[in-house]
Amino acid sequence: MTFTKFYTKTFKAITIITLCTGCGLSYGEQITAQNSNLASINFEPPPPPPGRAPTGRLGGGGRRGCEPTALVPLTKSNNGDLLWGLTVSERPQFWFSLPRKLTTKDAVEFVLKDDQDKEIYKTTLKNTETPHGVISFAVPQKTPPLEIGKSYSWSFSLSCDFETVEDKPGTVQGGIQRIPVNTTLKNQLANAKNPVDQASIYAKNGIWFDSITTLGVNIRDKKEKDASSAWTELLRQVNLEKAASLPVTNCCNQ
Repeated sequence: MTFTKFYTKTFKAITIITLCTGCGLSYGEQITAQNSNLASINFEPPPPPPGRAPTGRLGGGGRRGCEPTALVPLTKSNNGDLLWGLTVSERPQFWFSLPRKLTTKDAVEFVLKDDQDKEIYKTTLKNTETPHGVISFAVPQKTPPLEIGKSYSWSFSLSCDFETVEDKPGTVQGGIQRIPVNTTLKNQLANAKNPVDQASIYAKNGIWFDSITTLGVNIRDKKEKDASSAWTELLRQVNLEKAASLPVTNCCNQ
């Protein structure tokens, strides 16, 4: 009987201690602690590029709620705020969130230029239908690869009701630079266990475009169930959390 009472009291004490673990934390802190292993990704912004890259948003359709959002960090520099990021890819993908569903009355255009303002890739799509969400544009294989150390500019434009409304499109534009894959980064990526680990490695090294692409592709293709948590956390860190709740979809259905 004595042993039974001792066991009962001990069990109750252990239970109370277990239940009170984290009692000193706020609700938000407890949730963060619970999810710490689900989204262990941390973007380390690289130094801003020398000079000023074309960046920002251009009016027009944006005044009518027709302005897309580029899923690119806002980099502060002595020359102003830049929508800019790094990549190690020869032909990277660019990600944008749409302000609404696209219909056959809308048109989109993506343009990529080199540092001499020479157009190296351009695609214009009309009569398309795309759900409200996040889309990407991949530079096709027929396009010359981005050169290491060279800066490029990109722009994405959305024309709403382009056949009936005479107005400039809502446009967002920024810059990108390709860097080499050093031995350390190569080894880290080779040892990554899954796409989320790969994205985390890219983010830690300040390589934005490859980090977001690794997660976005896996979410769109439903390949990696843990990618969504890392995607949300990555976008939150660069103040793009509004896009995190949107579905990742293909652009654009003809």
